[in-house]
Formats: sequence, C-alpha cells, structure tokens
Amino acid sequence: MDDLQKRITRAAGNTWQAIGGDILQVAEADSVTQEEVIEAVIDYIQDYGRDEEAIAEFNRLSLEDKTEMLRKAFPLARYGW
Repeated sequence: MDDLQKRITRAAGNTWQAIGGDILQVAEADSVTQEEVIEAVIDYIQDYGRDEEAIAEFNRLSLEDKTEMLRKAFPLARYGW
C-alpha cells in the first residue's frame, strides 16, 4: 500500500483528537507520555481512524511494527492540553 505511514499518521491523529481529551481527564493530568498515547491509539484506531483500508493493513503488523509507526506519528515525549 502506498504511503501507509502517512495514512496511519493521519488516522492516528484523528484517533488522538477523538480520545485525547478523555484520556487526559481520566489521567487527571495536563499531559501523558508518548507511550500512553501510542497504547491508547492502538486500542482505538479502529473506531476513530477513518481509513479502513490503511487500518486493516496496520492491524496485520506486529505490535513492534505498529509501535514504530506510531512513534513516527507521535514524535514528542508528552502530549496534552
């Protein structure tokens, strides 16, 4: 699939936009770590990613490959308000 990284980065961003506020409220924090964002996005990208074809390809990857792709999508150490 062409540009899978770009498509997953976009889908991951859509997912974080949809769930990020709730994650921060539950954590009772102004920010969460990159790893926490990646875990949450892996759990919810199917629901909020809005790119079924790319997400289907993403779901075929190993956890390590998924994590590597999402580290590229979320390069900062922390994400928050």
